[in-house]
Amino acid sequence: MRHSRTKNIIFLLLWNILLITLVLLIQNKSFGQYYHAPTTWSSIMKNWTVNVNGGRTSFFGDVSLYDHEFNEKMKKDGSWAWGVEVGRNMTPVISLSAQYLMGQLAGSNSKSHFVSDIREFTVNGSLDLLNMLIPDNDAGLHPYIKGGMGQFTFDTKLIYNDPDVADVTAESKSPEFIITYGGGVYYLLTNSFDVNVEFMGRRMDNDRIDGTKNSKNNDTYSYLSLGITYKINNVPRDTRYYKRMGMKSPLIRRR
Repeated sequence: MRHSRTKNIIFLLLWNILLITLVLLIQNKSFGQYYHAPTTWSSIMKNWTVNVNGGRTSFFGDVSLYDHEFNEKMKKDGSWAWGVEVGRNMTPVISLSAQYLMGQLAGSNSKSHFVSDIREFTVNGSLDLLNMLIPDNDAGLHPYIKGGMGQFTFDTKLIYNDPDVADVTAESKSPEFIITYGGGVYYLLTNSFDVNVEFMGRRMDNDRIDGTKNSKNNDTYSYLSLGITYKINNVPRDTRYYKRMGMKSPLIRRR
């Protein structure tokens, strides 16, 4: 009797194991159609961004009068520029990008005024402050800090108010070094588009952008811009994808 009971228990255990195995096999087969391991190409293309921006430049150097008056600085010691920036969000906090910028610098003092055509290429890194402090947030407005370095060229014409003094021209003989620093804020419009406002300073390794060289300090300028960003290959997937990958879908889908 005891032996028969033991046989029954073993039989039930084996039967349960068989049923569980069959259920798991059927489930894997049923949901296998939804799982496609990401290809190397799709992984590489994920989280890229393209930003187009335009705004106002302001010059700080020998030929500038309104270094401590923001409104007058924007009106009288500035000009316009535009840029294109290609980047990638390495994590929800860290992003890397490369930017091409072209435009003009302008300034004046009591003796002269100048205009300079500039072109620059920089590589930058940025930190999303909100995602860094609150990883699981779902806010739409995100402040960030940014910095980098690169090279620039310029072509300047300095005009003196005294007609008896000859105009001065200056240009870069080769690309020169520049450091960028600043930050901004972006707002999530949709899963694929952001808008951003950014204020960046540029420190040049040069003191003759304005056609003069009378200061011990190198010239600098700022760029206040408004931009729109398109996020490539950022279409949200269904929640099963994120669960399989062990991720939290609201955070991942947001960026």
